[in-house]
Amino acid sequence: MSRIWSTGLQGGLIVALLFGSIGTLFYNAYSATTLPQRELEVRTSLQEASRLMAESAASTIRSFSRQNPEQLEELHQSLASAANQVLTTFPGIEGGFYLRDANRFSGYSFPTAGVMHPSEPSRTDPPPLEAPLIRQQAQQSLSEQTPLFTVRDVGPSRVMIVTEAIGPERPAPAATWGMIRLTGPEQLQSQLHRYELSVGLALAGLALALVLTFTLSQSLTRQRSTQARLKEELRRAEQLASLGKMLAGVAHEIRNPLAGIRSTIQLWQRFPDQTHITGSVDAVLQATERLNEILTRLLHFARGEHADRRPIQMNELVAETFKLLEAQAAAQGVSLDSDLEQGLPPVLGSPTALRQALLNLATNALQAMPNGGRLHCCTSEQKQARTVEITITDTGSGISPEDQEHLFEPFFTTRPEGTGLGLALCREIVLQQGGVIELDTRSNPGATFRVILPTAER
Repeated sequence: MSRIWSTGLQGGLIVALLFGSIGTLFYNAYSATTLPQRELEVRTSLQEASRLMAESAASTIRSFSRQNPEQLEELHQSLASAANQVLTTFPGIEGGFYLRDANRFSGYSFPTAGVMHPSEPSRTDPPPLEAPLIRQQAQQSLSEQTPLFTVRDVGPSRVMIVTEAIGPERPAPAATWGMIRLTGPEQLQSQLHRYELSVGLALAGLALALVLTFTLSQSLTRQRSTQARLKEELRRAEQLASLGKMLAGVAHEIRNPLAGIRSTIQLWQRFPDQTHITGSVDAVLQATERLNEILTRLLHFARGEHADRRPIQMNELVAETFKLLEAQAAAQGVSLDSDLEQGLPPVLGSPTALRQALLNLATNALQAMPNGGRLHCCTSEQKQARTVEITITDTGSGISPEDQEHLFEPFFTTRPEGTGLGLALCREIVLQQGGVIELDTRSNPGATFRVILPTAER
């Protein structure tokens, strides 16, 4: 129970880590796909912020005296206040102004920077990495009627910059500039953390998957061993059950010929000179032969199941068996034919035992056709199951549903001269080779027996 819970827990963790990793990767991918839409939204915000800054600073720029450089500090404070007031409502945008005659920046503001960018009251210039680009674009905007936009990768950041001339005069006395970081160091660091998280989750899931795979392989190995052991125990139990039924019939089958032998010998004792005739001796011999046949067949049930096991070509075994039956089949007017698939893989088993099983099946088929007919054998490979299938079909009278229920029981026979051990022996032999024997009830008329044996490579 603990092993099952451990396996289930590991499987749950793997699924959770897998979905977490996939979710993080999808979020990263989604963030990348939304970048163009975000750039469009940012462009609109930048344009609006630039327009409001230009309107707010227009009167201050007009009142600036170019002949009084001492007013620069006062101008800076005034422009910084105007920029700060406008940019407060535009999160993430930093900006300021460029003065044409002074050839310098003024009024820098970044009110929504937070703790990452502390306020610097005396600062006038843009960030140093972007300053040359902003200066060049601002100088170009002084003669333009519309705002100028630029999206550039500068250092570790991707920035969007807008510059716009202030007032109707061209070239204008000053220009606004605004900038927003589409991806900055903070965003890159956050994205890196997400990728690290997704990779970590994936690796953890992979490690747990390997552990679970190893655990499952061990569990499957144990289950296969247990299954093989239970299968063997079941086969032995079935064999014991068969032996039990057999013992019940052995007493009856052996008692009849023994009774005949006993009565004949008693007769010889009473009339020793007159009864030693050929008929009585033949009766004793026939009874003895019947006992010998019964005992020979019974010995097959006690033989070791792995004796003389080796790879066997079933086509060759079928051909040999049919060769032995040619004379009997010809005498009965039965035609023998076969359809043997070429290139069959070998099966692992005892050739002597399997030959006996095929011979029993074919002999039973011939006995079912005393007035002629057709005996057909077919072999084929079941590649997916890795088995070889042998079917033996006759055109006799078939087997009734009542007899089918007792078909493989020892000493069950429908022929007066039969021992009832032929099919029981066939079943035992096939089971010993790890195979299956069954009657195809769809065969009509006649009977079809199917033997399925595992290949030697399985």
